[in-house]
Parts: sequence; structure tokens; C-alpha cells
Amino acid sequence: MKIKWIRGHDIIDYTKPNVYFALGTRGSGKSSLLEDIGEQYLRNGSGVFDLFGSRDGEGLAWLRSPWAKDKNILLLRGENVDVQSSFPVKLADQASLADFDKYDIVISTSPFYINVDQEFSYAAKLTDLLYKRLHYKRLVYLLAREAANFYYSRLKVSDNQIYAKSMMAYLIREARHMGIALGLDSIRFYAIDIDIRHLTDYLLLKSQGVQGLSRDLKWLYSYIQAGLIRQMKQNQFLVLSRNGAIGYGISDFPAWHKIEKEDILNEVGCKVSYGEMMEIGQNKGTFKTVGDLEHCNFIRLYIEENLSMEKIRLRVSRSAKTIHDHIMLHNNTVARTGFCPACKRANGKYFDRRAERIELAAL
Repeated sequence: MKIKWIRGHDIIDYTKPNVYFALGTRGSGKSSLLEDIGEQYLRNGSGVFDLFGSRDGEGLAWLRSPWAKDKNILLLRGENVDVQSSFPVKLADQASLADFDKYDIVISTSPFYINVDQEFSYAAKLTDLLYKRLHYKRLVYLLAREAANFYYSRLKVSDNQIYAKSMMAYLIREARHMGIALGLDSIRFYAIDIDIRHLTDYLLLKSQGVQGLSRDLKWLYSYIQAGLIRQMKQNQFLVLSRNGAIGYGISDFPAWHKIEKEDILNEVGCKVSYGEMMEIGQNKGTFKTVGDLEHCNFIRLYIEENLSMEKIRLRVSRSAKTIHDHIMLHNNTVARTGFCPACKRANGKYFDRRAERIELAAL
């Protein structure tokens, strides 16, 4: 990557937890530019966490990059999704902070989840996991190709849009304290809240197409010809630094980058099969629904630990009525159909057994 500064001067330090925001039309090369930045971080000893991408699995292209030969790569998947690959695969729920020290590249890609809702739910959990890092051995470059998805993932853990936006801004603002560099992209400048745009260290402008620059960026026409901004090649970009510097850059288009229509799963030797979607508890503001895993835990505590509904209530912070209703639902469903769908979806070992405490069973 080469940059010629035309106003002011800056040096991008790829050992720092910077925030990069790439803006451009579809097909303008935003993803490849963010991947190029990711390679710069890898060269400086940092890790890469490819969190978001298109539904066709463009993040999997890392598996055929030169980095795959000598770097440790981990693939993350959703519940009830079977992934066969020559690279290690782990359930996203079981990912730990140690994984980001052990593995150089961690990939969470859309085809490894049953649907977008499941992907966004896990993305929120994985992001929150990284923000638990009170200290770190090396930086992690988090690549979220569509910045709006970052916001949508926050909505999966909160139905309050204002709270979700404030949490997203907080996460980006605090990223440097957790050793996280961020690479975000968007088609529209205003698709991202102003509080988040103001946290950007480097705004990277790709081809803007017929729409041209947004209102807040039109002053750039004083420095750059409108025709260039409308029709930049895929390897060209403009950069605006936080310190006010303006530059014109050329990025190396990764030869391994996924192209449209390409079957990337087949190209990198991954086979994916999907089971039944597990239901996840949803926060409705005044209450939270019971997901399959929580239902499964009610049954386990009732059978294995022989706890009364009152003791389970104290353990899981749910009402005794909610626990009672789910145990009765479990027993009635097992009696009627031979198994409990919620427990089966969550791989519960008591999916085909009635929930009975020891003293009740003995009677």
C-alpha cells in the first residue's frame, strides 16, 4: 500500500489500534482494501478477526491466501451447523480470549450460520468477548465489511435502538484500550451514526459513483477532481486522516480475494450442513423469552441436581412459574411425541426423558 499526501502528512502505524472506515459503491474494492490493511497488521505481528462479510462467505478467502501456509487459522460456526474443513472449527459460543492469542486469523463467516439472525447474535457475543480483554499480548484487527451489520448485531442483544447505537459507539471508542483495531466499510456515509463516524482515524474513500460525495465531504472537490472521485479504479483510494491530512493511495489487490459468482466453499475445501435452528432467548424490553439452551438448563437442574423449582429460580433468576411452565411443557411434549424439540435442538441429553426429581421418581 502506497500513499501520496497532497495536504498535510501522516504515517499510518499498523502497530496501533486505529479505526478505518472505507466508503464507496458496490464493487469499488472496499473489502479488498480492508483485507490489504489486515495483511499489514499480520506483517506487524497482530491477529485478524474477520467478523462480517457478504452472505457468500468472502471471509473464507483467507484460507487460500499465502497466510494460510504459516499462520494458525480458526473457523467459528453456529449451533446446529456442521462444518468440515482441514482447518480447526469451533462453536462460536465456545470461543475464548485465549483463541485470539493462539490463532493468527479467526474467521466468523455467514455460511457457517443457519441464518442472518443467528450470525448477528453470535457476532454480538464475540464482540463482547473481545471487550473483556483487560490486557493483551498483541493487537487484533477486527474486520467488519458492512459497518451497518455491526449496529444490527447490537440490536440482537437490545431492542432499544438508542441503547444499541450508544453501545456501538462505546465499543468503538474503547477499542484501543482492549487492543482492537477496526476495519469497517459502508456504501453510504450517513448509514453510520455521526458519533461513530467521528471516532474514525482514517476515512478511506473508494469510487463514489454517480452520487458523488456526501454533503459533509463536498469540500474535498477543492483538492480532488470530481471525475476521479466518481470513477476510481479498484486499487485506488483517497484517505482522510484524523489530523486533517489528505492522501491519494494505491492498494495491493489481494490475489486471493473472493470474486463474484465464485463458489468459495468448494474452492477452500469446506463442506457445510445445517440442522434445525436453535431458538435463542430474545430481550423484549420488559421481559426476555426463554431460549432452547435456557430451557435445557431448567431440565438439567431439575433432574441432575435434584433442585426444587424455587432453588432453580434463585440459581437462574427466573420466576418459579416460568420454570414450572417449561418443565410441564417438556414432560407433556415427551409424553405426546417421545421427545422435547427444544432440548433436541440444544443437544440436551434429556430430550427424550421426562423431568422428574429423585423423590418423585421414587414414588
